[in-house]
Amino acid sequence: MNPDPFAPVDPDTPFRFDHMLNFLTSLGLCVGVIVGVIGVALISWRMHSPETYEEQFATPARLLRWRIWAHISWQKLCKRCGLSASEQVTHRDKEGRRVLSTRWIHPKLLGTEVSHTSLLLTARTRMGQTVEDLERAVPAIRDAAGAHSARSVVVSPGTLRIELVMREQLSRMGHAAPPTAVATTQATLGRCENGTAWTLPLSGRHTLTVGCSGAGKGSVFWGIACGLGPAVAAGTARLVGIDLKYGIELSVGARLFTKIATAEADAVETLAAVEKLMDERGNAMAGRTREHSPTKASPLVVLLIDELAGVTAYMGDPALRKDAAASLSRILTKGRALGIVVAAFLQDPRKEVLPMRGLFTQTIALRLRSRDEVTMVLGDGMADAAPAHRISPDRPGTGYVIAADGQVTKVRSDFWSDEQIRSTAKQYGRNHAAGGERDE
Repeated sequence: MNPDPFAPVDPDTPFRFDHMLNFLTSLGLCVGVIVGVIGVALISWRMHSPETYEEQFATPARLLRWRIWAHISWQKLCKRCGLSASEQVTHRDKEGRRVLSTRWIHPKLLGTEVSHTSLLLTARTRMGQTVEDLERAVPAIRDAAGAHSARSVVVSPGTLRIELVMREQLSRMGHAAPPTAVATTQATLGRCENGTAWTLPLSGRHTLTVGCSGAGKGSVFWGIACGLGPAVAAGTARLVGIDLKYGIELSVGARLFTKIATAEADAVETLAAVEKLMDERGNAMAGRTREHSPTKASPLVVLLIDELAGVTAYMGDPALRKDAAASLSRILTKGRALGIVVAAFLQDPRKEVLPMRGLFTQTIALRLRSRDEVTMVLGDGMADAAPAHRISPDRPGTGYVIAADGQVTKVRSDFWSDEQIRSTAKQYGRNHAAGGERDE
């Protein structure tokens, strides 16, 4: 019979290895039973109440794991990403002999923050290093952390904040919520990859949205148009549309628009009318104010162009094409400060189709066909920061927003059904018949 492993040790009894082995075996069994009970309890909790399990256990554990990983792995990460520097130092050992050793100097991790979706790292450069060096290593840090994406911003001299999106929130398509608030400065179109609402500035911004067929341009278009619905009803916003593809897209929500041009000559006249209004406002504002404030007497005018190439490149009459391009260029150049903004949508981003890219102050790149197209739309060096050519065809409405300051955000627009568009147009628009079906 084996002796009790928990019995007091007789000082006159020599140490026996089998006693210790029995003790460790019993301890291991106890730990195993405890772990098993906890595991069964967690599985049962997750099956019966997944919401409370995620909120009270899984999320706190996940956030703690992210922070621990950041602090433990930071120096090793800096070495592997080429951010650390080494120097040879000489010191004497206990016997007085000179010993040569290597000392590593790393960027300093000042702190970590976590949210339900992201890990934020605040790092300060080491001596002899610039924030540009840290920024160049952000993609490597992103992949090492297993993050979906990353972006960085300089928060103070020599200090960079890196946001790693660890849990992307764009896998499921959202459905648009009916707008209720009167707003002319911005429109809520969907959500960002970190789970926050995607709010697109409109007032004082010209917006270009580019994406291949099926990329989800319609959701962005109607997110802007329907989002301004309450302001249209209040008289502080006016929508003007150009749709040279027979007006199929805009006809669904035609009540929201003051004017819709569906023919080439009509489009040129519409652009000329907007340009005339711009000149009148400019003359009225000169010497009085530098910033336009939307009112019923002087509303925000949003010019929505469903296919920009139809205006700038594909018009059959060269004279009309020249007049349209000239008017649009002048509106893009002078209209922002006068409360006249353009939201244009484009499928073909070739250089000869998009000669006025630089006049738009913010760009939305939905799914594109190639890396070259990303460069055409966003500029040199942006294909790595905003890889729109890697967006899955199964995720319409997903894209990258490039703000005026160059910041890149991955987003996904909410879907607007034909029924929602008609309902919003009927609620907030003018009282006339709307059209039929549309293509996304």
